[in-house]
Amino acid sequence: MVRAPCNPRRCETETMKKSKASADSALGNRLQPVNQYLEKNFPEFFAEARFHCGNDDFFLYSRFGQYLVRSIESDRVPRHKINRAFTVLNKMARVSARDPAVRRMLVTGPLEALVDRPAACALARKRLSGLAQGYLESLRE
Repeated sequence: MVRAPCNPRRCETETMKKSKASADSALGNRLQPVNQYLEKNFPEFFAEARFHCGNDDFFLYSRFGQYLVRSIESDRVPRHKINRAFTVLNKMARVSARDPAVRRMLVTGPLEALVDRPAACALARKRLSGLAQGYLESLRE
């Protein structure tokens, strides 16, 4: 049996699709503990965000940063909820130390939402881990 030669353009595309899919699933596996913590502590937010964005973690954490900023500024959310939100960011920072994709997601999502808001930024300086504070300071420069 003789096989037809592979169209290089088609093979490249299929390989790229497979590698992108495996990269997305690997990212999801690394963020699984963070996602579980987020779902457990913020079930309403998590359900609504997943309804709007599906399994897009970039969108989820971007929306989470906006949610955190609104919670801090409204001053109607209990302090323990805000502390749990910072725990989510600290968990993400720990994962981001080993994964540049998670680092990019953390910096361009939730931390970017905190930078422009003075009250949120001041509270973040108190509650974020040293690693996450370093990322936040790099955004401020």
